[in-house]
Amino acid sequence: MRLRVSSPDDAASKANETAQVFMALPSPAEDSSAIFSHCLAVLVNLLGADIGTEEFGTREWRGKARTAIRTGLDGRETVPDQFFDALIRAGIYDPDPSLNAQVIKPATAAFGCLRVREALLGYLRDGTNAERAGAARASYWASAAWRWKWASEARERGWWTHERPSDPNGSLAFLQREWQETALREFVANDAIDVRRSILPGLPLSNKHYPDELHGLVAKAIRIARSHPDAYIRHRVEIQVNV
Repeated sequence: MRLRVSSPDDAASKANETAQVFMALPSPAEDSSAIFSHCLAVLVNLLGADIGTEEFGTREWRGKARTAIRTGLDGRETVPDQFFDALIRAGIYDPDPSLNAQVIKPATAAFGCLRVREALLGYLRDGTNAERAGAARASYWASAAWRWKWASEARERGWWTHERPSDPNGSLAFLQREWQETALREFVANDAIDVRRSILPGLPLSNKHYPDELHGLVAKAIRIARSHPDAYIRHRVEIQVNV
């Protein structure tokens, strides 16, 4: 019998296979690009940037707007309060769960994790389905475990760093519990595909995260996800269980 000796290439191949098992969050089923373009335009106007209007609403225009917003907010020690709602709405309506960091990070750095999380929780509870899904996507960058700030030594290069925020009175911890319980109820009760897809990656599905009276909802959420017709939801639930 011949034994096959594993090579470094075999290990790399296995590592790549492991890295590829995580499915990307699908693009929203509901097209909110027109609203998102308007949100970007509000921020561009607040910054006083001139990117023209000939291509308004196109991918190219949105790219220019993102660049203007990113460079316009880079290194600001303070951001006027009038930016808050505009940043939050842009983060919610941004369909890209990575690029929305360009507005949620500055909002968190300027106005604090607590205020940003409270705003996102309000949209999760009372918003449209598009807003609920967007709030869930944006919540990753406003995690209660992080406080985004500019790294002063690298400010000219636009680098961000983060640290765990202080929480002397437990407000952030309380808000985190409120978020998780609201997200759990919303996942179970709301069958909109974008809402469930967007909530699930950040939804703990272990009883240890919830009071006894919500343990039944945890079990129900797992059943819904495991039998769901959407491949992403079926895939993601196995990652979330017991996290």
